[in-house]
Amino acid sequence: MTPLLRPVPGSSRDTMRTLLAGMDHDAGRAGFVLEPSQRQAAARLAAFGAQLTGRRRALSRKAPRSLYFHGPVGRGKTWLMNSFYGRLDARKRRVHFHDFFRMLHAGTRGFEAGNGTAIQQSVDALLDGIEVLFFDEFHVQDVGDGMFIARLLRSAAQRRIPLVVTSNYAPENLLPNPLWHDHFLPTIEAIKEMMDIVEISGASDFRRFPAEGTVPAAGPDAFRSGHIISPGMPRQLGRLGLFRPTPAQSRVLSPTTQPLVVRNSDPDLLWIGFAELCAGLTSTADFLVLAETYKTWVIDDVPSPAGSDSTLAPAWQRFGNVVDVLHDQDITLFLIGEGPLDWDIEASGADSRVLPVDLARIASRLSLLNRSQPDDAQENEEAAGS
Repeated sequence: MTPLLRPVPGSSRDTMRTLLAGMDHDAGRAGFVLEPSQRQAAARLAAFGAQLTGRRRALSRKAPRSLYFHGPVGRGKTWLMNSFYGRLDARKRRVHFHDFFRMLHAGTRGFEAGNGTAIQQSVDALLDGIEVLFFDEFHVQDVGDGMFIARLLRSAAQRRIPLVVTSNYAPENLLPNPLWHDHFLPTIEAIKEMMDIVEISGASDFRRFPAEGTVPAAGPDAFRSGHIISPGMPRQLGRLGLFRPTPAQSRVLSPTTQPLVVRNSDPDLLWIGFAELCAGLTSTADFLVLAETYKTWVIDDVPSPAGSDSTLAPAWQRFGNVVDVLHDQDITLFLIGEGPLDWDIEASGADSRVLPVDLARIASRLSLLNRSQPDDAQENEEAAGS
């Protein structure tokens, strides 16, 4: 249940009105009006911002309560966070789930043994010098990740640093694996204790079914320019400026610890097969490092989700992590496969037990990509020339 807004003094009311008007303005520029649950969330953000800036003026040590926004994919949680983040005058930091764990793992490698543990030092480095931490796409699928999250929450509470969190999961649904869920219950209770839980639950996934008359909101513009290409004939690729690499262009990269065979690695373009990228021992850390260098990715020989069996489940989970990273880092993505390349379970007949845990989020993000399929004349022309 969304809490009532706390009373704020006059100057704070002015700040609250300014922040709320700014988010309304950003929505108008994107061609839409905040729907009721979005507006309620925006009002809660504006009140939070007023309390945060009022705390600074009053030199109070009392921090505003943290905020936890959750709801189905495509309801505008990240959009609201980004709009508010851009307008909040505060010492702030925004991290994505995958970036958070990359920072932690990098910190544990970089810190020497000394005062405190390496993990605690890494968490401290993340929180140093800020008044508020924004944490996007908060989810917990692994008990080890849950331990890191618990450490972050404790440290933020001790430092009186509030968090603004977005998630597709209500707190009680975090770490859903029944083997581990009970281990995370104390952290779930801590989240409920230190955060106001706000649901954003509009009826539409605006990524997949944008409202009539809207224009693309500020966000992953490069990602949106990518394509899903099926079946990947030469003329289809050529129209998009893509030409399959020759064997001589193959390279071996080592983004972290695992060697990775790629088909081409021009200065700005990475061309790699699905099996090489997702079916081996690669991790999200590898994807993040590669995303820093290559701003256009081509993933070739993508299998059809509809025909996947249980042997591909780990590969599909890594693929989901790839899509998360590339969307968040705004990387142009081309997916090539014979098809059908459809991640909607009901439409494709795919087995949900095989595909990524957060399939709804992945399908929503892939719906932003353009579709490239040949017409009958092109297919006949290609076949005659083969």
